[in-house]
Amino acid sequence: MVLRSFFAQDSASLIATFVPAGGDANDIVVGGSIINNSDTPDGTIFAYSGGFGTTVTLDDTSGSPDIFDDDQETGHVITDGGGIVTNGTQVESESVITVRALDINGNPTGPEIDIYVFSQNGVTQDVWGYSTSAPLVPGTSYVKISGSNAGSSPYTDFITCFGLGTLIETEDGDVEVQNLKKGQRVWTRDGGLQPILWIGTTEVHGHGAFAPVVIEAGAIGNTHELVVSQQHRVLIQSPATDMLFGSSEVFVAAKHLCGLPGVSIRETDRITYTHFMFDRHHIVRSNGALTESYYYGDTAKYSLSSPQRAEILALFPSVEEIGNAFQHTAVKTIGAHEARVLRTYL
Repeated sequence: MVLRSFFAQDSASLIATFVPAGGDANDIVVGGSIINNSDTPDGTIFAYSGGFGTTVTLDDTSGSPDIFDDDQETGHVITDGGGIVTNGTQVESESVITVRALDINGNPTGPEIDIYVFSQNGVTQDVWGYSTSAPLVPGTSYVKISGSNAGSSPYTDFITCFGLGTLIETEDGDVEVQNLKKGQRVWTRDGGLQPILWIGTTEVHGHGAFAPVVIEAGAIGNTHELVVSQQHRVLIQSPATDMLFGSSEVFVAAKHLCGLPGVSIRETDRITYTHFMFDRHHIVRSNGALTESYYYGDTAKYSLSSPQRAEILALFPSVEEIGNAFQHTAVKTIGAHEARVLRTYL
């Protein structure tokens, strides 16, 4: 089994509002949701409503495990459809439709965006969802300018507190964060193997406060490049922490490590962070570094969508109460000024 996860949106969020004349009976119709490239004439206009997007997981046993293939549906079977496609469905990356946004005067504007269209059960027009090469803006119309019937695409082309590919230590060995499942037992430093009770993904513009911190391999003892959100706390163990703060270890927000060699904020058009929670806050191993599991603090919780916050509160109704089980792990957290001092000793 080779599991691959990616962010996908329901096809019903892209509806045709104009279809050029002269097509055939198989073409997309006004009021219909997005379908395959060959039946979508250039000049077709879509209205994007936003709406439901989710992380979808499939078992990729056909061709390269890094490519979501076209015409190989039997080798791509949904294991977790996230509510937009049925588990067990055979799927393929059917085609690519390239669009541009329309301004208020109906003129194309901005960059070209590729929409990767996903079909099911070997039926080219039976589209259940799609991914994009860049974010679409709710309430905006997009016009098709070109396309390709060859849909095979690397999963990394699809837009996605841990960045895509982060290796989390579990009882099954290192697992990429996007492939973790509810119930899977993850190694924790102080609690042994703990089952994941909640997983969520947050897709945001990778600018400003949401731009990721990139920690190059070896910068803090990590074995691979580590990409985390700015507020994600990293455990630093050093003789300097004992000397400065009276503790053999401290938590430091990733953004406060910037300035160390190999640690920097790197802005990007779009990034998807993955969060996971246990029944309490824990220290886990990610790409060989010790970091925190997701903590529902005042800053972090507002980076989640309303449905994600609602799911957390439904699972853990006491999460916002002072002194509840999600109270911070008993490790001292240092602030920006203290971190600047610490960096001079590391």
